[in-house]
Amino acid sequence: MQAADIHLSFTDPMTGQAPRSTRYRETQYTDLDGVVLVVHHAHRSRSPLWSAEPYMGHLHGSAHATWARHLQVGTGGGLIFAHVRRRDLLEQIAQAVGTEEWVRARDAWMSLPRDRWWSGRRFRVVRRAPRQWWALPADPAREAERGPWRSEREALAAVGAAEQV
Repeated sequence: MQAADIHLSFTDPMTGQAPRSTRYRETQYTDLDGVVLVVHHAHRSRSPLWSAEPYMGHLHGSAHATWARHLQVGTGGGLIFAHVRRRDLLEQIAQAVGTEEWVRARDAWMSLPRDRWWSGRRFRVVRRAPRQWWALPADPAREAERGPWRSEREALAAVGAAEQV
């Protein structure tokens, strides 16, 4: 994977909405290999730090303790990144995706319990190849991936119809 392949978005892919305005703190999102990373940057401050961590808004309360134990026992964060420059942060993430440590951390992340009362989307639609759109579940334990569809519009229509049932 190349750093140029990582696209940051201001729209939260789990809820489909832009984050509430946080003064002097820029928040962006990227979806890589089924994991949504939240990228933070404190602009207009003396700290040039860029950081990325997994999206935690949909986890059950006990999952935070489980994840903290995984970070303590593991050889590194696996899904947690930080750098002084945005370009270098994206390069760091691109180099980590697909490695053994990434796969181990991704598997641990996906096994964490999700909050069953969380009101986000059940699926988020991602493009994996030209004319290949997939619906990835917010809770992999409850739902399987769906797709591929020929366009994003078809995928959203199919997922929207499935969520109304």
